[in-house]
This record gives sequence, structure tokens and C-alpha cells, in this order.
Amino acid sequence: MRTRGGVPPAQIVPGSPDGTPSPPGAVGEPASPGAPGPTTVTYLGHASLLVEASGETLLTDPVFSGRIARIFTKRTRPSGFRPEELRGLRGVVLSHAHHDHLDYASLRRIGRTHPLVVPWGVATALRWRGFTDVRVLRPWEGLSLGRWRVVAVPSRHFGGRLPFVFTSGYQGYVLDGPSCIYFAADTGFDEAMFREIGRRFALDLAVLPIAGAVFPWFRRNHMNAEEALRAFRLLGAAQMLPIHFDTFPASFEPAGRARRTLVDAAARLASPATVTLLEEGQSLRLGAAVDRAPFTPDRAPTVAPVPGGGHVGDWKVA
Repeated sequence: MRTRGGVPPAQIVPGSPDGTPSPPGAVGEPASPGAPGPTTVTYLGHASLLVEASGETLLTDPVFSGRIARIFTKRTRPSGFRPEELRGLRGVVLSHAHHDHLDYASLRRIGRTHPLVVPWGVATALRWRGFTDVRVLRPWEGLSLGRWRVVAVPSRHFGGRLPFVFTSGYQGYVLDGPSCIYFAADTGFDEAMFREIGRRFALDLAVLPIAGAVFPWFRRNHMNAEEALRAFRLLGAAQMLPIHFDTFPASFEPAGRARRTLVDAAARLASPATVTLLEEGQSLRLGAAVDRAPFTPDRAPTVAPVPGGGHVGDWKVA
């Protein structure tokens, strides 16, 4: 039974509960109709996730290219994901227009007809490039994509795209359906913001960035690993999945530092549940679905059981 307090410190566990990565391209398998099954979240690197439940899939900030914007930071290893083979896609959520979160080449590989959910100031450039179903949300607005209710939530970051910074919006999302998932994308630490998101949603999973906050001026709109764990506690989520580290070495810190800091900090801080570190292609299964009331802007969270899940040994830094 999930509770808001009195729980043991976080455990760092590797990969999916069965310890095996999802094979690239083997995604979006058809499922039998009826009640929604367990949710699988596959890490595709940086802030890219594939969220699957009952044969329906969502993608977050898909970036599969070898370099950011073709000329900037090189990916540490090629992406093994093949979006052309993706089945059951209900939509793509885009948090903001920075090159490491919005990659036109990757979106073209997915296809130009799938729904794209974006903040303000991003739709025109996408439509101009031939994407036919672009839907704009502002914080606390929502829409439905298949079984999922997608709700935009505030972020502490900045928008725009070089050289035109501060010219478009930025936000995270809550994916509320078979499971309830908070995708923070890129954000700085904001206690009031995290408390409010946690108040409105009973979160099964918080997806939080852990790198990019080395220098003081970056910490206004990025989080480090310790801040991500503090955010995890404020959100009251059942599990945490760290993102935004190691895929593109662009956070002004040595490779591996963010994950080492996360392991050390989790050993010191009393976090509410389990933190799972995934390699690219590995998946986390959230367990059976929980019945939830429809979203309303002032809805308070309910304490709900989250069955399923599991742990795999002890994770150690190489």
C-alpha cells in the first residue's frame, strides 16, 4: 500500500523489474480490449520515453539523432530505437523548443500525422514543416489521447530556440490514464510548484532530470541529482525515474557524475519509494492499473495501492 510518509529510504535498482532491456522496435504490440493493463516506460535516452499500456503508446521529447541540431554535442552512443516501426502511437508530447528536446529530424521519422502536444509558440514552426495535427496546451490545460489524459503542468525553465531564445513556452506534463506519470522534462527546483503538482495528482512515477545544474546561473532552470530527490519527496510519487544525463554530454559536468551523485544522495535522503536507473532501451513496469477519478483543476490526490513492481538486487557504480 502506498502512503505519504513512514516509508523506507530509496533503493537504486537497475533496469526493468526482470532486468532485461526492451528490444529496439519491438514496441506497441496489440493488446486485447478491456481493462487497461500494466504500464511500461522505456528509456530512449536524454528526455525521450516510450510509455505503453494496452497497446497504446505515447512518446516524450523524441530525439534519436546523432548530434544535437546536427552540429552541436554528439550523442555518446547511437540510438538503437527505430521509430519507423512504432505501432499504436497515440501522440507525442513536446516540453519546449530547445534542440535537445525538439528535433525535427526525429519527428519526421515518426511521421507527420500523429498528434503533437506542444506549449505556446511552437505550433507554427511545426505546421510550416508539414506536421498536420499540432495541439497547443498551457499549464493546467488538458486533452485526451486514447486512454490517456495529457495535462500540461508548470516548469521552471525557459523556451525558444537558438538564436531566438525566450520566444516560446516550456512545460512538463502529467500523463494520467492506466498509470499517472509526471514528466518534468527540463526544469529547475521549485518547491511550491512540485507541491502543487503532487497535490493535484496521485503520481505512480515522477520522471525527473538530474544533470545540468553545475553553475549557479544554470541552477535557476535545471536540477541536479540532490534537488531531483527533494522534488521526488515533495511530489509524493511512488517511484522516480531519472533522465537528462549522459546521453548528450552537454551539462558541464564529467560523465557519470550525475548518476554517482544520485546514488550517494539517495543513500542519505529518506526518499518515498524506489528510484530506478535505466540504460537506453531498458524498461520499467509500473504494475496493474489503479482506478482514478477524472481530472479536475483543483482535484486533490488520493492515496491508492500500486500493485506489482519488484526490485533487482543492488545497483553499484562501476
